[in-house]
Amino acid sequence: MKREHARRGGWALALPALTLLACEASRASGDLVQQARVGVFFGGQIQQREELARVFDDTQSQGFRIVFREPLSESKRVRWEIALPARSGAPEVAVSKLGEVTVPIGQREIDQVFRFEPGDPLGLWNIRVLVDDTLVIDRAWLVFDAAARRQADSRAD
Repeated sequence: MKREHARRGGWALALPALTLLACEASRASGDLVQQARVGVFFGGQIQQREELARVFDDTQSQGFRIVFREPLSESKRVRWEIALPARSGAPEVAVSKLGEVTVPIGQREIDQVFRFEPGDPLGLWNIRVLVDDTLVIDRAWLVFDAAARRQADSRAD
């Protein structure tokens, strides 16, 4: 399930205060979660990045991975919110992408993949992921335009 909603205030006010090295993973409930990471999927691994080029094709997939300490003895609800920076022309309105999935009994790991969509803004993004009601990821990263950055770098040389 994926929903988008507009909201005022909230994370939009807090985002500038977040650092790109925001907290992640270690707040899992007891011994349930062994590892929770967000980043780019590459060769079966997930590489954490502090900056990520906005790419609109299948060459890049990003998302999060949660690894449980052992196969689940009961299903778990995983919810997430990706807070996007305000879009141009609407400085007081921020958009979030919401999602939820149920991890079935016996599963030990979940990968949730996200792809950029046209209209996704550049700037500081933040993701919060909860397993049941426990926060396991709260992390920010910078989304940038690779072509614009290359052009700026070539002018600087």
